[in-house]
Amino acid sequence: MGLAEDLKALRELRDKGEMTESAYVAARDAALNKIATPTVSHKRGRLVVPLLLILLLLLAAIWYTAGSRNTTRLIATAVHAPITLEDEVQNLPAASWKAVPLNLPYAGTLNINLQVVRGNPVDVFLTTPDQADAMNKGDWTNVKVYGDFSATKTQTYRRTGQLGQGNYYLVIRDTSLGILSSRASDVSVKVQLSP
Repeated sequence: MGLAEDLKALRELRDKGEMTESAYVAARDAALNKIATPTVSHKRGRLVVPLLLILLLLLAAIWYTAGSRNTTRLIATAVHAPITLEDEVQNLPAASWKAVPLNLPYAGTLNINLQVVRGNPVDVFLTTPDQADAMNKGDWTNVKVYGDFSATKTQTYRRTGQLGQGNYYLVIRDTSLGILSSRASDVSVKVQLSP
């Protein structure tokens, strides 16, 4: 029997007095809900799959935009796994300096490897952001540095040491004038943190 026949039979029972008005209304609503529910559920099912696909595509786009490096870093920070904080080649003109910011998300062992790929020997040291004013003024004698992470006129630099969580600057400085030396240097910088 279809819905139309069911409703017709219910009306006939009500009209003959074999069913009260309230029983008729309840039976009619039950019959209508019985038919309508699978349709709505089926429609919802058809909408869920595309919505899940859109959500997955959105997550993939965010992952791609934010970069897998940043996502990996977030995960490594949460579980205190070894992470690479910096892995780039920095270009440093003669008679200049550059501060590479390092954010240590947890206390651990910091491994710094620098290699002058092309150019002049450099001075390297590690300091904190509160020393930026002295560096900007060129007052290098009053800049407080971590002695274990300092080197002068080097082409290759490798240092390892324990540091607390926080912000630091890895400062690379070329003191040559660029007259009888290279006008700029390319310095490969790789910094890793492990618990």
